[in-house]
Amino acid sequence: MERKSYYKYMFLSGAIWNLAVGIIFFLGTMFMLPLIASSYDLEIPPSMVFVHGFLMFVFVIGIGLYVVSTDVVKYRNFAIMFIFEKFLVFIIFLAYFIKGDFNFLLVVPVIIDLIYGFLFLEFYVNFKKI
Repeated sequence: MERKSYYKYMFLSGAIWNLAVGIIFFLGTMFMLPLIASSYDLEIPPSMVFVHGFLMFVFVIGIGLYVVSTDVVKYRNFAIMFIFEKFLVFIIFLAYFIKGDFNFLLVVPVIIDLIYGFLFLEFYVNFKKI
């Protein structure tokens, strides 16, 4: 597989990941909040506005990743935003895990984000070789 095609599918898989996580967790917190909260040892907040806002942010990042997958050359610089997003989300979730706010199960999805962060960084660094 040529590199340009590889990068297209890499961003497409990242888009699918973000869209799926955003939809699944949004619907889960809408319809199964006690189950979701107990699965991750989370306290249910008095309002879900920030949780749902974050999940819609995750979904919108998925749309952005899809757009990049349509033309990795044209939208190359958007990778910078996705690199920061993936690394910062991982750092924030890791800090709250270490603090004891939730169990390791909630760290697993952000480990996948960390992997995507490194993949997007590799794309950005090696892009000129396409």
